[in-house]
Amino acid sequence: MKDGELIMKIIYVVSRPLEINTSASIRNRATIEGLVELGHSVNIITTKPDPKHINYDSSINSPNIETTYLKLGGVQTVAKVGRRFRFLKPLKKLGYKLLVKADIYDNLKGIANYADKLGIKDGDYDLIISSSDPKSSHLFVNNMFERKIISKTPWIQIWGDPFLSDITRKNKSLNKKIKKEEDRLLNYAKKVIYVSQLTLEEQKNIYPAHAEKMEYVPVPYIKEEIYPKVDLDKETLTFLYCGDYHSNVRNIKPLYDAVEKTGHKLIICGNSDVKLENTENISVYPRVSYEKIKEFEKESDVLVHLSNLIGTQIPGKIYHYSGTNKPILFILDGDREKIRNMFAKYNRYIFSENSVSHLEKVLLNISDEKYKDTLFCVKDFSPRGIAEKIIKMK
Repeated sequence: MKDGELIMKIIYVVSRPLEINTSASIRNRATIEGLVELGHSVNIITTKPDPKHINYDSSINSPNIETTYLKLGGVQTVAKVGRRFRFLKPLKKLGYKLLVKADIYDNLKGIANYADKLGIKDGDYDLIISSSDPKSSHLFVNNMFERKIISKTPWIQIWGDPFLSDITRKNKSLNKKIKKEEDRLLNYAKKVIYVSQLTLEEQKNIYPAHAEKMEYVPVPYIKEEIYPKVDLDKETLTFLYCGDYHSNVRNIKPLYDAVEKTGHKLIICGNSDVKLENTENISVYPRVSYEKIKEFEKESDVLVHLSNLIGTQIPGKIYHYSGTNKPILFILDGDREKIRNMFAKYNRYIFSENSVSHLEKVLLNISDEKYKDTLFCVKDFSPRGIAEKIIKMK
């Protein structure tokens, strides 16, 4: 905090608890810790975590930060019961399928019902930040404005994924309804942040009435990790890919096949509908805890970022890895040239097309002298720097 700057009281709304292991949770933790590092007081409003959730991971939560946990009923109660009794799992799946066909929001939307139950009013806080995903985070604050609970407190929205253009959403029949709702959510915000420059441009075209309040702010890493220097001249290097890789979002098969051909090693950890076999030099894991990811990161020589097949969103993993000094293999896909242009300016990444032939060539030449000056933390993605950008928008 610089001399003369005021310490602010901030509400940070995220409907999914930080204890649930997702890229969004890591992004939110990093953003919150950046705000705290600047000296601001942060109160997190979220939903009560379920320790039996398959992705529950207490190591992700930000310690020593005031948190208001809301206990939801309805769909969440059914979901929690389903986690405790396996025989209810088929019914849970059926219920979820019916929900996504009829409802545009996630199953945490019940948080919005608490908008007028926490006694918050104008003057209690200097700033409200809501962060997706899930999108119900924004719905909570929107209800506060629509119900006239607050009207003057500045509201900043952070969108991990856009609503209408979210490529992970399979049901397109609700597009008209979603577009209308997304437009409504943007209405009361003072600033709207997107974590991809390409998404920002797309959103300005879709919602021109709100374009002036839209900004791009990248994802922060949690903290810098300086590892011992990697010897890229080693005969066998260990590559690490940590992240989900569902076939409709990302194509991991070229990386898998290229590593098999080169004799290097690869660790994969993440959820997917793609069945990959363990081999002599490739180890495949489901999604693992944040602590385990950090262990893999420490053991590996090269970190791998895999771009999405389509859309404008940039997987958060590239920003998390940018807080290390390890080599980063950036696999391009989708709108390759625009994505390359976004990140080439940092002189930090080893780029490759997402094809077996191109990856094989890059893997075999990764010890090239030109890559040895790319091993540094990208300061533009520091939590403190990102938090400063957000605060300046108030």
